[in-house]
Amino acid sequence: MHLRLGYAVFALALALCAPLAGAHETAVERIAANDNRAPAGTLNNGVLDLKLEIRNGLWFPEADDGASVTIQAFAEAGRALSTPGPLIRVPEGTEIRLTLRNTLGDSAVRVYGLGTRPSLDDQGILVPAGESKSVRFIAGTPGTYYYWGTSTNKPLGQRVAVESQLSGAFIIDRRSAANSPSDRVFVLGLWEEEASTINGIKEPGREVLVINGKSWPHTERFSFTVGDTVRWRWVNPTSSTHPMHLHGFYYSVNSRGSEYADTTYARAERRLVNTELMRIGSTMNVSWVPRKPGNWVFHCHFAGHVSHLRSLVREMDPATTSGGTDHAHMKPHSMAGLVLGLTVLPRPGDQYSRSTEEPRRMRLLLQSSPKKFGDKPAIGFVLQDGVTEPKRDSVSMPGPTLFLKRGQPVRITVVNHLAEQSAVHWHGIELESFPDGVPNWSGMTGKLMAPIAPADSFIAEFTSPRSGTFIYHSHLNEETQINSGMYGALIVMDDPTLYDPGTDKVILVGGGGPEPEPGGDTQGFVNGSRDPAPLRLETGTRYRLRLINIHPEWRVEFTLGTDTTVAQWRPVAKDGADLPPAQRTTRAAYLLTGPGETADFEFTPTVAGNMQLQVKTRLPGWTVPVDVIVRNPKRAASNRK
Repeated sequence: MHLRLGYAVFALALALCAPLAGAHETAVERIAANDNRAPAGTLNNGVLDLKLEIRNGLWFPEADDGASVTIQAFAEAGRALSTPGPLIRVPEGTEIRLTLRNTLGDSAVRVYGLGTRPSLDDQGILVPAGESKSVRFIAGTPGTYYYWGTSTNKPLGQRVAVESQLSGAFIIDRRSAANSPSDRVFVLGLWEEEASTINGIKEPGREVLVINGKSWPHTERFSFTVGDTVRWRWVNPTSSTHPMHLHGFYYSVNSRGSEYADTTYARAERRLVNTELMRIGSTMNVSWVPRKPGNWVFHCHFAGHVSHLRSLVREMDPATTSGGTDHAHMKPHSMAGLVLGLTVLPRPGDQYSRSTEEPRRMRLLLQSSPKKFGDKPAIGFVLQDGVTEPKRDSVSMPGPTLFLKRGQPVRITVVNHLAEQSAVHWHGIELESFPDGVPNWSGMTGKLMAPIAPADSFIAEFTSPRSGTFIYHSHLNEETQINSGMYGALIVMDDPTLYDPGTDKVILVGGGGPEPEPGGDTQGFVNGSRDPAPLRLETGTRYRLRLINIHPEWRVEFTLGTDTTVAQWRPVAKDGADLPPAQRTTRAAYLLTGPGETADFEFTPTVAGNMQLQVKTRLPGWTVPVDVIVRNPKRAASNRK
């Protein structure tokens, strides 16, 4: 799912062929996007009667009059096909009388998830081609679930192309809430075709990622008012994980689950996050309250899952300064895929005043250093110190760690010395919308942030309300710019002058260069290197380890220990927010992260010796070991003999 050289040729070929897509299939019925607001079936006296069918249809994941592909989808009998499939939503204890009809002429379909919860022994319902099956079951334990099908007998995480959208949400409400649910349900989707070979080069197939059947900018737009309580249920039946990131605010994770079971957290156990990793087959129930007006986004933080290259149609756009590709409907921001657009309106009567305190002024330069990755440049940040600008070809890998004071206004002038436009997102910071960093979207009607053009600048003004571990990074052409070095740590403290690098350790994982030759893969850096400096610790001293994953394309595992043992550490914060006491318990020193996640741990070594912090990708890719050298503290000079 990474870009390859030769993509431009492949993209142009696809664009030329695109008008033919679906031309010979005009008789195939059209598939509708399902916003998951209307439950399927007929519910009477505690019994839901539901008839589902599996049919072929023509899917338009982007514009309603845009490109299309033929796929398999679910439908209620007598109604239109939809992606995702019809929403099943019932109170707990409901009896469900279900009939499944398979209209496919050449494929049996096995459907999972249509049974009583919880269940760990779901063998699925096999429906031969042209036949029907009927089942009865009780809905079971309340929670967020889903059902899914396969016509190739593949497991959930391996479905692609024609069967990839055979999924639907299954929500079981508590009886007390069943009559008036106030949440919204979102089902993620990923369609991917087989790779092709053009001019002897193997190129990845087209790929489209959707929320409730549509790809940004065609996903549903949402409008809230400051102070509203927003409740969402998310379902991931795709073949990939997704780190889901909310700009500008935190959301509470109220439950996590799967196809079979759902765990609701007690209030004391609910953590605040701005990025949460959804594994394949997982679900989550979240809530949040918008505190500041403006435009915001909620999106997957894999750069490739929100890239404008993830589309059925790829057209060359000579106006794209970064040399990438674009297509006409990508405005207001050149993204596609797993993105929701959110507009928060001011609450009537609210007054929004700015601090009268003199802001701390900083000057952050966007620069490039040639031929740092073969014949390609490093692109990164330099923090100007004093009145003299640093050399134009100087770049820090990663960007300099920015230390801010909680509650103190800052005024950061971002100067673009690159040959391409860019933008900076202050990831995890609760700030105003305009400086948030999404070009042509952040802000409000009449005042939207524009991309920072070459030889131009942008002033980001904000005040961080909490201390914690955050990130700043590019929010334009992320696959290239972040991979090439446009990222850095952002530490907010009550008093930054008390920061002690001897006991406070930042471990920052980021891109290790732009896309490689075909057949290769993106690499990773730890603190700007594939051979980072060791951590030197002393027994009996408590350390704060700030783990940051901002690699745009990789889930990253951290494991601290020796060859034979895993150390113990205590989690204290997630995404810059303190964890609830119930989650601050000592445990094995292991962490799985998605791009955009940060986590703080306390670690006190007890035995001198050599350890290692193993930093590696979840799937086969790359590993960067960080040596950890633990020594006993030196005795005071007066005690030496």
